Amino acid sequence: MADLDRSGALSLDLPFMDRAREEFIRLLTQVDEADNARLPSAWNELVECAAENFAREDVWMRATGHASRSDHAIQHRVVLGVMREGALQAGEGRLLQVREMARQLRDWYAKHVQTMDAALALHLRGARFEPANAGQRAKAPPPVWSALRGAVEHVSSL
Repeated sequence: MADLDRSGALSLDLPFMDRAREEFIRLLTQVDEADNARLPSAWNELVECAAENFAREDVWMRATGHASRSDHAIQHRVVLGVMREGALQAGEGRLLQVREMARQLRDWYAKHVQTMDAALALHLRGARFEPANAGQRAKAPPPVWSALRGAVEHVSSL
């Protein structure tokens, strides 16, 4: 597991996305290395991290009008649902299933970062997006309406 991103191949060159990716990989590594007694809590920490990261990305996609938002968000919902099922299984002591989920999650995550998250990072860079402004951007009027309103105000002031 520790080899998931040793080469840096999953870097998105966007610090706020890379920090989230690094945290997810760190927690996934802890799941992989956890003994049976620690596995349920390690898995729950990973689920919580995924839920927060996915929700954050969903806000960013909505705020900037990302074209692939729907497909990306669907992946988040499906994977998070499976991860939550894994938390239930861990609580019931079905740890082999959880370890298999972690193995499959590792493969999915690498592909997700290289496809969906890479496209999102490219979009966010192009939009000059800053996470601190996500709420403001989501509420801001579309640029076309702002320009139209400015033109109308200019004409009416003549």
